[in-house]
Amino acid sequence: MGAGKSLKTPQKFVGYFRAWSSTLLTLFLLISAGGVWWWQQHSKDEEHDLSRIGNGRPVVVQVHDPTCVVCRQLQRTVASLEEEFRADLDFLIADLSHPEGQAFANQQQVGRITLVFFAQDGQRLGALEGLQEPDFLRKLFDELRPSN
Repeated sequence: MGAGKSLKTPQKFVGYFRAWSSTLLTLFLLISAGGVWWWQQHSKDEEHDLSRIGNGRPVVVQVHDPTCVVCRQLQRTVASLEEEFRADLDFLIADLSHPEGQAFANQQQVGRITLVFFAQDGQRLGALEGLQEPDFLRKLFDELRPSN
C-alpha cells in the first residue's frame, strides 16, 4: 500500500501542475494582450495628436480616410519608412473619421490621400496628393530632416 501512495502523489502533482500551468499561461496571454492593446491605444493617441505640429520637430501628417483603400496603401508606404526617419521627424495622422481630422483637412484645404509637411516651427512647407513611391518619399523625408 505504501508503494501505491507514492505513485498517486506524483500523479496528483502532475495534475496540479498541468492545471496551474494552463491557468498561468492563460493569465500571461491575457496580460500580454492587454499590454499590446494599451500600447496600440497609446500609440494611436500619440500619432493623432496634431498639437505636436510646431513643437520643434518637422512633421509629416497623412490626411487619412480609414474607408479608403488608397489611403491605407499610402499609410503602409509611409509606415515602411517611419523607422528610418523616426529620430528626426514626427509622423501624424489626421483621421477624417474624427472631427479633429476633418477640421485639420479643412484648415489645410486638402483632401484624403494627402501628405502635409511642416517645418520645426509649424510652418507649412507643402502638401503632396496621391499614392507615392517609397523612394520618392524617402527623398522628401530626407529633405525635411533638420540640418546638423
